[in-house]
Amino acid sequence: MDSFNIKDRLLAVKLTEELFIDKIDFDAYLMEFPEDDGDEILIELYELIEQEEPTVAFGGESKLKQHSSMNRISELLNSLRG
Repeated sequence: MDSFNIKDRLLAVKLTEELFIDKIDFDAYLMEFPEDDGDEILIELYELIEQEEPTVAFGGESKLKQHSSMNRISELLNSLRG
């Protein structure tokens, strides 16, 4: 049976949701994301988000590009919610 830290998983979900509603910025997301080297789902989610480069939108705010892998990100979030 896979071993994982439920607190890390829930934090990853929370941070990802906050990132998508612009409650936190890209840099804060990357810094606060849990470091759980043994959890493949966390690793994949982090890598997918990390690959997205923020772009500057009108008004100077940093926005993430449209995610080409949004379906996979949604699947991972559902798995993390457990």
